[in-house]
Amino acid sequence: MKLFEFEGHKVLASAGIESPAFIVCETAAQVKAARTKLKFPVVAKVQVLSGGRGKAGGVQVCSREAGLLEFAKEFLGKEFPPRLARSSGEAGHGEKVKYILLAQKASFEAEYYVSITYDTALRKPFLMFSEKGGMEIEEVARQNPEEVIKIYIDPVAGPAKGDFKKFPVSFEFATKLWEAFSKNDCRLLEINPLAKTEGGKFLALDAKVILDDNGLGRHEDFDFIPKGAITAAPSERELAAKKIDEGDYRGSAGSAFLDLAGDIAILASGGGASLLVMDSVAAAGGKPANYTEYSGNPSREKVEKLTRIALSRPRLSGCLVAGAVANFTDIYETLAGFADGLKSVKPKVSYPIVVRRGGPRQEEAYKMLKTLAKREGFDIHLFGPQTPISAAAREMVELSEKYKSKSKSKV
Repeated sequence: MKLFEFEGHKVLASAGIESPAFIVCETAAQVKAARTKLKFPVVAKVQVLSGGRGKAGGVQVCSREAGLLEFAKEFLGKEFPPRLARSSGEAGHGEKVKYILLAQKASFEAEYYVSITYDTALRKPFLMFSEKGGMEIEEVARQNPEEVIKIYIDPVAGPAKGDFKKFPVSFEFATKLWEAFSKNDCRLLEINPLAKTEGGKFLALDAKVILDDNGLGRHEDFDFIPKGAITAAPSERELAAKKIDEGDYRGSAGSAFLDLAGDIAILASGGGASLLVMDSVAAAGGKPANYTEYSGNPSREKVEKLTRIALSRPRLSGCLVAGAVANFTDIYETLAGFADGLKSVKPKVSYPIVVRRGGPRQEEAYKMLKTLAKREGFDIHLFGPQTPISAAAREMVELSEKYKSKSKSKV
C-alpha cells in the first residue's frame, strides 16, 4: 500500500523523526483557516500517489494568502496531473486531488536524499544516501553514480554504528529511520529532501512510504486511507471484486483486482500465468483495462460475478480470458460462469473475446462457448493449450485494433 505524504509523516513520527509543522486540508475553507495557524511562506503540496508533483506544478511556495487560495482552487477536486486529463480528453485518467498539505517552509543549510528499501537479488535491506537532495535519485544515479551511497543493513541487528562514523547523517538518525521502516513493515521509506538545519537537526521535508500489504494484518492500529490502483480511492469495481471471496472459500475470484487505464478487459487464471498474460498484452502493444485473476477451483457463481465487474468498464475494445493449463480447475464450470456474466452485460458486448484455456472439461466448455457465440452473436475466438499465451495475446490486440478502427469509421 502506497501512502499519501501526510500519512508517510505519521510513519516517520512513530520513530521520532520530525517534520515541519503541517496541516492537511480538503476544502478551500480549511485552507483559509489553516492560514491563521501557519506563517508565510507556506509550502502547498497536492496529495497524490503518483510522482512528479513538482514538475506538474503540484508543489508551490506561497508567500501570500491569495496565492494559497489560488493553489487550492486550481487543484482541489481536480485531476492531477492536469495536463494528462486535458490531453486524454477523458476524465478518469489522472488522480483526483482530495487533499492538499500546507507545511511551514523550513530554513536549512543542507539537504540530502535518504531511503531504505530491499535488494531483492541479495535479499537484504539497504540504506541509500545522496547529498543531492531534492533531485530524482534515478537521475543522480545515472549522471553521477559515485554520489549515491548504499549501506546494507542486517535485518536482525539493524544498522551498524561503524558504517556511519564519517557519514553526513548520524547513526542515531539512521537507527530511527530503520525503526520506522522495520516496525511498520515497509517496502520503501524515502525522504527527499531530508533537511539539516543550522542547529544540526534533521527534518523530513517529504515522505514517500510504501507498506508491505502482507504485513497489514499485524497493524490493527493503522488508520491509513484505503488505496486503489491508479487513484487514491479504490474504484467501485475494485471494491466489488474484493467482496466476491468474502465468506466463500471455493477457490479465489477477485481478491486481486486493479482498475487500469487501458481498454482490454482481462480475466486471467493462475498467479504466475496471470502476470504472463499482462506482460504479453503489453508486449503486443495492448493496454489492459484491469488486472484480476481467478484461481484454485472457483464456483460458476463467483466467476460470473467477476466477469460482470470486469466487463462493466465503459469503452472496452476486447476481452482476454487466459491462463495456464489447469490440473484441478473445472474449465467448464469457470467458463460457464464467464458465459453467464457475459450474457448479463448491458449493453450487449460487441467487441472481440479471446479465450485461451486448457484443463479438465475444456472441450466441453469450448463446445458450449461456440454454441453461445452462434446463438447470441458474440465474437468469440477459442485457443487451446497448444497456442502460447503470448500468441493469444497478440491475436487479442490485433482484433482489438480492428474493432476500434471499425467503430471509428461508423462515427
